[in-house]
Amino acid sequence: MIRGSIIRKGMKRIIVALAFGLVFTATGAIAQHSSGNIIGEAVAGDTVVIHGPDNGFHREMEIKEDGKYQVRRVPTGDYTVSVKHADGTLSPPKMVSVRVGSTARVQ
Repeated sequence: MIRGSIIRKGMKRIIVALAFGLVFTATGAIAQHSSGNIIGEAVAGDTVVIHGPDNGFHREMEIKEDGKYQVRRVPTGDYTVSVKHADGTLSPPKMVSVRVGSTARVQ
């Protein structure tokens, strides 16, 4: 009887320790983002084109009415950013570097 009680207490401690371990491991993995953002301004209605030659990342998005754009969750690395105008022409590309958790501004 006493032995069974001791075993149950030991099992509870093990279960609690495992639960804490899983929680802290999961939150650590979530906190380790490896991305950032790119922001800039251009003519409303045009399209911003972002390309990462080293990682193959490619994204296009229409520029908002206020002339601003923000591209979120861009993997870290170096990118070319161009603007595709309504007539189909591209602006000269600008280079930006995205770092973990930061926002790169296109000048």
